Amino acid sequence: MDVLSYYLETYEACRKAFLSYKKQLKSKFERFDYECLEIPKDGGQLDVYCLGEKKKPAKRLVIMSSGIHGVEGFAGSAFQRRWIEEFLLDDKSPYKLPKNSDFLILHGINAHGFKNFLRVNERNVDLNRNFALKREKLHKKFKNKKYRKIQSFLNPGSEFGNFLFEYIFFIIRFLGVVIRFGAKYVLDAAVNGQYEFPKGIYYGGRKPEPVVRVLRKYFKKVLKPYDRILILDFHTGYGAKNGLSLMHNAESGSRADKNLNKVFGDFGLLLNEGEEDFYRTSGDFTDFFGKILTKEKDLFPITVELGTFGNLNVMGAIRGSFLMISENRIRFHGSKSEAEADKVREEFKQMFYPNREDWRLAAMDHVFGIVPEAITRFSKL
Repeated sequence: MDVLSYYLETYEACRKAFLSYKKQLKSKFERFDYECLEIPKDGGQLDVYCLGEKKKPAKRLVIMSSGIHGVEGFAGSAFQRRWIEEFLLDDKSPYKLPKNSDFLILHGINAHGFKNFLRVNERNVDLNRNFALKREKLHKKFKNKKYRKIQSFLNPGSEFGNFLFEYIFFIIRFLGVVIRFGAKYVLDAAVNGQYEFPKGIYYGGRKPEPVVRVLRKYFKKVLKPYDRILILDFHTGYGAKNGLSLMHNAESGSRADKNLNKVFGDFGLLLNEGEEDFYRTSGDFTDFFGKILTKEKDLFPITVELGTFGNLNVMGAIRGSFLMISENRIRFHGSKSEAEADKVREEFKQMFYPNREDWRLAAMDHVFGIVPEAITRFSKL
């Protein structure tokens, strides 16, 4: 099958294709369970496959998740469906599926963002900044003072105007903020997540979102039998053009850090706090498992990030920031011209789900050049 055919253009098409494997998976695997998790408050449905070679759960589990950042789910869905079709179902595949590992595949965690080509959910919450929240009142550590200082730049409170004019004006403002505060300050202020401005970018919410509460309950039940868990969370956007980054938040020298180095270390792609291009997020999905599971479990949590247009240099960072801020601005404050708003929306979509054939081929090559080998290594530990 042509790998480009796995890339589909609507949420409905992706979900239909994902669900089409139910009968085949059920007939092939001794252990098979499908659940459609209904997410309250217009959160949509979250489809989950859990499967294994034996009726009794294995001791190892591989989790593949997609769509936490809505629009990024298109690529994540393509990777998941290729994995199912060519590695789980194809008896002629040269890849030997480990018999001592079960698989849990979560499709489209943020259904609203997926459907509407947004990173956020229906309440403007960036779910990958929400998974740490447990209570109504925010802990002091969730106060992003850097964001507060430059929030007028990050959250313009006026209508969007002409695309070209807005972009030129944004560049001037961006350079001014960077000169005043420093590039690292601005990066940390924005992407680390903030919990005070509901209409702002990278908003992590004030309390756990419904999907977080549903998954907390689901994981506590389903993950009990497993001693070792590899988490592969698919994302797009950040990194070198057409490149791959493997990112994690584990503290240097911790058990999770050592685990990940055993599986991914020699790929030369691991990014953590010691790396120049790394940025730390609060409320990350991959950190969630360490908070809800017992310390006896060995966790291997990794974010698999596929770079799109390249945002590691100054112009790439400016373009990415402009699109993030402008898309958010248009949703909350409108645009003087719908045509100009459409330009922003289309470029925003391309930033996370490019229609370029070179990117789509490179993304597949990267993922399937790493993931099968990583899973094999994990199964042998």
